[in-house]
Amino acid sequence: DLAASVSALEEEGAELGPEFLSMGTFTVINLGMYGIKSCAPIIREPQSCALALGSLENRIVPNDVEGSDEIYKESVMMTATMSFDHRVVDGAVGAQWLAAFKSHVENPTTLLL
Repeated sequence: DLAASVSALEEEGAELGPEFLSMGTFTVINLGMYGIKSCAPIIREPQSCALALGSLENRIVPNDVEGSDEIYKESVMMTATMSFDHRVVDGAVGAQWLAAFKSHVENPTTLLL
């Protein structure tokens, strides 16, 4: 478990220096757990992509249920922002990945297939 390994290193007082961060290609930044709605992630070499996740919040959206008397409904939303190193990942391909991520978050049973 990655979180347990990092926690163990921190408890030992070990510094997580640049050599620790130099192995990945994709960074996930979860600021939603601190109540942050959104952020713009910065890519650090050798990373090629960074996905930032914001907090969940209730928003009022148009009601798309036919036959309903209510015009609007309350829906839970999350902001996800992605940055790409365009030397490695084409922006159009990154947008397709983000669309697939959105689809899986909205319908998690698709991850079981």
